[in-house]
Amino acid sequence: MSLALFTLSNLQVENQMSGTEVKYDYEKEGTFSERFPILYNEKQRHRKAAKVIAVCRDFADRPLNELVALDLGASTSIMTDYFARSFKRVIALDVDHVGLQSGKKTSTSDNIVYLCSDGTRSALKDGSVDVIICNQVYEHVEDQHGLTFEIERLLSPDGFCYFGAGNRFVLIEGHYFLPCLSWMPLWASHLYLKLMGRKVKYDVYLLSLRNLRRLLKNFDMIDYTEKIIRDPESYDATDVIKPNSWLARLPRWMFKLIYAILPAWIFIVKPAVVSQENPKAE
Repeated sequence: MSLALFTLSNLQVENQMSGTEVKYDYEKEGTFSERFPILYNEKQRHRKAAKVIAVCRDFADRPLNELVALDLGASTSIMTDYFARSFKRVIALDVDHVGLQSGKKTSTSDNIVYLCSDGTRSALKDGSVDVIICNQVYEHVEDQHGLTFEIERLLSPDGFCYFGAGNRFVLIEGHYFLPCLSWMPLWASHLYLKLMGRKVKYDVYLLSLRNLRRLLKNFDMIDYTEKIIRDPESYDATDVIKPNSWLARLPRWMFKLIYAILPAWIFIVKPAVVSQENPKAE
């Protein structure tokens, strides 16, 4: 499979994002991995990566060791290194040059390529990857339509994307652990952080379930959220949900009622096939 690849030595960090992005002064505020050192927690990152692999293995119709994967939003690349044990080749992509450099330095895998680039406009060729892992990344990208366009562009004809998505209406926001922080308009979230003594801008763009579905309207969405909750052992998820929990035992009709307020969802997404009889069909 032909890939247009660039290592850290070939490509400079794209600090200047598109005009609509929240600009960060990396000298003052730090890259994402510098702002969130939990991303260097190897044990935690490996647990998360195991869940991703379990879902990808369950969905894929070919062995993962035959597939090329893109870890979109790799940051410290600790999860990328775990993915490399299962995939033929993995591309670690992020604008976080500090995280990527750390991952490249500590990795023992020889099937990882590091690409420091904006995930909405990479140098990779059309249809060049079989699997894209976009796990809890969309909320950190202001140009979210650009992100989904790039996912659609990069996937091979039979490829798929693991899409882990946080919920805007989560009670305790998962980055700064403040109640209802993501419910507010951005200006109010900025003020909230300032009042709480946090000297950073709030650059997390979480969506409701309704708006997430709108964002992914060009994709077929296969929902793994309920599958994982009902059977966490099969998806290496027992650290976040216990087997036979009260949530797993809920009747289907009740589960549907609370689905929109779950803290996160897991989907496999594939570009939708447009019917030849009705090319305008979505």
